[in-house]
Amino acid sequence: MNPYPRTWVEIDLAALAYNLSLIRQAMSDPKVKVALVAKADAYGHGLVPTARFALRNGAEWVAVATVQEGIALRDAGIDDPIVVISPILPIEAEQAVFYRLRVLVERVETAVALSAAAREQDAEAIVHLEIETGLARFGCMPDGALEVACEIAHLPAVRLEGISTHFANSGRDPEFTQLQLERFRSVLEKCERAGISFDVVHAANSAGAVRYPESRFDLVRVGLGAYGIEPYGLFEGIGRPVMTWKARVMALRQLPKGESVSYARTYFTTRETVVATLGVGYGDGYPRSLSNRGVAVLNGVEVPVIGLVCMDQVLVDATDLPQVNLGDEAILLGGPVPADRLADLIDSTPHEITTRIMSRVPRRYLFPPT
Repeated sequence: MNPYPRTWVEIDLAALAYNLSLIRQAMSDPKVKVALVAKADAYGHGLVPTARFALRNGAEWVAVATVQEGIALRDAGIDDPIVVISPILPIEAEQAVFYRLRVLVERVETAVALSAAAREQDAEAIVHLEIETGLARFGCMPDGALEVACEIAHLPAVRLEGISTHFANSGRDPEFTQLQLERFRSVLEKCERAGISFDVVHAANSAGAVRYPESRFDLVRVGLGAYGIEPYGLFEGIGRPVMTWKARVMALRQLPKGESVSYARTYFTTRETVVATLGVGYGDGYPRSLSNRGVAVLNGVEVPVIGLVCMDQVLVDATDLPQVNLGDEAILLGGPVPADRLADLIDSTPHEITTRIMSRVPRRYLFPPT
């Protein structure tokens, strides 16, 4: 019995290992550690299986967005360093310490809560100070960073292990990226003069790791590059997409010219048309905004999405196919339909395309041969 009758995602773990090797080659410095960014269910690839495989095939750390994601990894038996790169609240301090999660902080108050939790558990809280250099999302302002660092460094049961920042547009704006690096380095220099040192300094995302050697420091955080999504052309097209999303033809009909298709009658056939109904919809995470815009590949032929995307179905024009049958597979994402292409069609980002795929879509993990 085929376990994937309707729609599913295939995760090519050999491609993940290959992409991590490309990042290693681009950096050419074995001392720099790699953190796989696995937030949002590893960009839709599956948090635990993806992180576990990456840690055995080129990554030493995992970066997540929430304490809950870190807990899921620990509960799965993963013992490697995990860093939470989004803000946490003081009420999360107890769990962060208990599960040995490294935490980015911007405020002394959060570090105080971590200190209290660590003392109560007879443990150690591991903290990284996040510096705001231009993303305006999260981080201590550079002018006040030294004071915050000094206060955190003197808290009991707290180890100020690291310092970090996040780039705003390292893929497309080198001038601003350099400005962010200058702001970050100025904070590092002030801390060094004050006698505060850090074991782990990190700033680079995928684009930073490949294009800005001076941004690599001790650790790079790679997401898109590891998953083989290349909106910035980091590897000149040789990166391999890890994810392929597929759906089967669930129904077929032949319509005459001038018939409307799907809800709200936003599309009318311009010829005698073979309409194939795919077993996927916005309830699975396929963007409704791809209505009358999206494309899929069915039996090797690119076909357009016609009409409004439904909750559980997508309709495509299969008229130009030599043959189409119930159960045939269509590629929605991956290969000839890369995530950045779909993102461009709806003025979005590849991150959103993959992370919105719902949990009801099963993931099939393809392991490399042993």
